[in-house]
This record gives sequence, C-alpha cells and structure tokens, in this order.
Amino acid sequence: MNDISLKMPHYPTLDFMLLHGPWLTIVLAALPLIGGAVAMAMGAPIWWLVGAIAASAVAFLLLRLLLEVLQILADFILPR
Repeated sequence: MNDISLKMPHYPTLDFMLLHGPWLTIVLAALPLIGGAVAMAMGAPIWWLVGAIAASAVAFLLLRLLLEVLQILADFILPR
C-alpha cells in the first residue's frame, strides 16, 4: 500500500488557533485596557481609559468574529 495516499493534510497553525483561540482572544482584547489603565496611573486624562475600553470591546468582537470564521472554515477543510 502506498503511504503517500494515506497522508492527510495537517495545518498546525489552524490547530493551534482552534485549541487556544478562545483564551487568546480574551488576552489580546485586554491589552488596550491594560494600556489605558497604565496610562491613567501615569497621569493621562480619563479619555484614555474610555478609549481603551472602547478599543478592547471592538478588539474582542473582531477577534471573536475571526475565530468563528476560522472554526467554520476548519469544519469544511479538515477531515473528521
């Protein structure tokens, strides 16, 4: 039997994102909020924190959308 015909495609980055994507989304979306809190602690105006909260919310929504699209694509291209 030919070994090459039995090889299935492997996508390590896709596997990584499907496995770790939910917590990575939260961590990456929290970075603007942490930056805004640090800026406030260093004396920046309150608008920096308000902007950081808005940026974190938008980042979370966009990253979550990207992860869901990735999950949909993985369902189509990865064999089960």
